[in-house]
Amino acid sequence: MRPLAALTLVAAIAASVPALEQGAFAQSGAKQQQVKLQKGTWWGAVGDRVEITFKDSLSTKTLTGTVTKIDADKGVVTVDAEVDGKQVTRPLFASSIVSMKTVGGATPAGSAKPAAQPAGKSGSAAPAAPAAKPTGKVDAQGYQLDANGFRIAPQKGVFRLPWKGGVGQTARAEEIEALAKEADKWGPGQIIVIEIDSPGGLVTEIFEIVDVIAKTRERHRVVAWIREAISAAAVTSMQCDEIYFRSMGALGAAMMIRGRDSVYGEPLDAFRTELGAIIEKNGRPRMVFEAMVLAKPVLTYTKDPVTGKPTFHDKVTGLPGEVILSDEKDNLTFNASNALDSGFSKGTADTDEELAKLLGLKEWYEVSDYGVKMATNFQKLYEECEKDLQLQQQRLNIDRAGGAEEQIAVQIQIMEKILAWHKRCKPCIEANLGPNAVEQIQKELKELRKRLGEMRQAQGG
Repeated sequence: MRPLAALTLVAAIAASVPALEQGAFAQSGAKQQQVKLQKGTWWGAVGDRVEITFKDSLSTKTLTGTVTKIDADKGVVTVDAEVDGKQVTRPLFASSIVSMKTVGGATPAGSAKPAAQPAGKSGSAAPAAPAAKPTGKVDAQGYQLDANGFRIAPQKGVFRLPWKGGVGQTARAEEIEALAKEADKWGPGQIIVIEIDSPGGLVTEIFEIVDVIAKTRERHRVVAWIREAISAAAVTSMQCDEIYFRSMGALGAAMMIRGRDSVYGEPLDAFRTELGAIIEKNGRPRMVFEAMVLAKPVLTYTKDPVTGKPTFHDKVTGLPGEVILSDEKDNLTFNASNALDSGFSKGTADTDEELAKLLGLKEWYEVSDYGVKMATNFQKLYEECEKDLQLQQQRLNIDRAGGAEEQIAVQIQIMEKILAWHKRCKPCIEANLGPNAVEQIQKELKELRKRLGEMRQAQGG
């Protein structure tokens, strides 16, 4: 088991990021640049002093700082600003910026901005940026490449990953990491949609998932689409930039279980402390996670009558909210309705096209089928392994007509087959036989081979 104390906590800079359109920046003169925001545009240059309001997961934040970099390829504007009394360099995705206005800067007086796009004016439509142009170069798979060596997608779309089954079994960190590397081939700022349909699973797998998603969020937009996300799957969802539900979706009950019993005491406290800190750094209230882990932290919320912004309350705050999400009998589990109303989710979608609209896409388009094929193939492999494992276990109990020698020979054959399956599908073998089963099988196999050899030697002698 991975020691909690040794875990390196990784917090992604990018939080909730709306859809990035290719070419969010368009050059206009030597210094002036046009930045396309969520609504409207901003005209300015590196060195300008700006005030920026942007979406940061479940909240909206404002900071004032100096623009130090505008990266047209990545769709990122970087600002030096003071945050919580500390000077930080903060990169922001252009389309996560709600509003941006110049409050001073290095732009020379008299620099002309187009009349149709005055500085700081919101709501004005930006002209469509030209798509990346092919260079005439192709990669080994025949994809056209742009000047940066990235593949050129026909249009903005998503990378889908069906994430089904037990966490640590068929729902793993490995598939998320592999799909992120595939998305890298099309450049930063891709949209990865993880379709979560899982009853939970191994706590130990969670920490690897946390690391993988955090690193992926540094370069891509990671979205959780919930059918069922219980326990470890709920924690996985809360690592993503955005959470969307299906109408019958459920998320929560992140209890720590060993065997059939819930875990309490020091192991649970360590689990809550470390994961709570990660979730809080992701921009989500720790108290929401706490209410999923334990029933006692009753969770409520109140919505501001003017802004509609929800505020969560638990027993620690001592301020009961107007809407009750959980009680002392059951751990918190969100449904699509209360998740949306409380601001925990960003929307509800039952079809690809419905989700595409929520993501800011014109239509549902899958840039690559890599994630779907990968998940489908591993799911099939897991099922084949599980089916054959049951068969091999049945064979162990059959009495052989050839006596002890044949019995041992068959047992050796069965154990060798299980070890071969372990190399191909380790999660299946460990889920069905236990994490230390292979070591025991290897010892027994060595003993059986020795016995069989002795028996055959005795017969020959």
